[in-house]
Amino acid sequence: MDVREPLSAAIRALKANKLRSALTTLGIIIGVAAVIVVVSLVQGLKTSVLKQVERAGSQTIFIRPVFPMDMPFAEYTKIKNKDMTLDEMRRLARSVPQITQVTPLFFNGTEVKAEGRSANVNLIMTDETYLELNSIALVAGRNFVPSDLRLGNKVAIIGPRVIEKLGLKGNPLGRLISTPTLSLEIIGVLEEQGAQLGNDPDQNILIPLTTGMAQLTEVQRRQLFFQARVDPRLSADDGAELVEESLRRIKGLRGTEPSGFKVFSPKQITGIISGITGTITAVAGGMVSIALLVGGIGIMNIMLVSVTERTREIGVRKAVGAKRRDVMLQFLIEAAFLCIMGGALGVGLGFILGAAIGKALLGTMGSVPVWALVSALAVPAGIGLLFGLYPAAKASKLDPIEALRYE
Repeated sequence: MDVREPLSAAIRALKANKLRSALTTLGIIIGVAAVIVVVSLVQGLKTSVLKQVERAGSQTIFIRPVFPMDMPFAEYTKIKNKDMTLDEMRRLARSVPQITQVTPLFFNGTEVKAEGRSANVNLIMTDETYLELNSIALVAGRNFVPSDLRLGNKVAIIGPRVIEKLGLKGNPLGRLISTPTLSLEIIGVLEEQGAQLGNDPDQNILIPLTTGMAQLTEVQRRQLFFQARVDPRLSADDGAELVEESLRRIKGLRGTEPSGFKVFSPKQITGIISGITGTITAVAGGMVSIALLVGGIGIMNIMLVSVTERTREIGVRKAVGAKRRDVMLQFLIEAAFLCIMGGALGVGLGFILGAAIGKALLGTMGSVPVWALVSALAVPAGIGLLFGLYPAAKASKLDPIEALRYE
């Protein structure tokens, strides 16, 4: 049988019951749209994080204290030394000649005010090496100088979004902004970097580490983050291993005694991000499969109704020579066509929602891999064939005489 004939019949059947067809494919549309949105956001998140890692360079190692979420709480409580201090980093830099640069960091969210307006910002306490190590340029003003750190000067380098939020018109250099504990003079403006999920670097404010630490508690001063750049002749993975061994010696850790810090190379961070995004995609896929299952049941239901409504038509077709496989193929094509239509609409809806949500959360629209697009159409088609099989088989087994008598 020519496939064009049942395909044409399927389209006519759909047009005759437009609302019913739309409601039937709703589960497929929602399921496929959810897949596209999740994949788009996950890819956008992955790209966003990897861009930050790339900015720091392939030779940059990240060092931070451990947190309770890193391990079971019982193991966390057994760790004796969870400190990460400036003195330890200085000792590390002296003991490992392959380390060419160390940058200290402490992050804190705070509110800043200027000229009657306020804004919530990311406050980063660091030193003059931060901009160079992270490949961030200034569009105006200057970087910190050693005297800013030595004297604890109350100065700040701000992101472009901070200027926008505070409504600072004209040249912001030399203007004053205030946090709950500090009054800061603006000495520089960062280049625009673009928003990322959970972090908008354009609303960062950098202040000298010594200025910020004077406002911290003793516990906070011993929980610093660090970035360390290693010699290009040494791989980042080998550098990370060397840093970990040296830090364990500095902290006096022996054997398998658990350490209170984490060391990451760019490759390790990339692997962690890929693992996380892969897990998110898998979990989301499992949840979305429920929507596709519901959609498949809806397809089966509508096809069973269609078989009942078209019993006489089936009888006429069989009476004039149609074989069982012809009738079965017709209904299978109808079921698959319904699902493919739902999949196509879901892809379109997913692109729109993914772009809107990605722009709002990530500041960019994540790409959708080819495999996701192919799956978004192939899986619904498979569902249509699977759930349309029983109604199609039922239609093909109808006795033509009984079917012609059906009212």
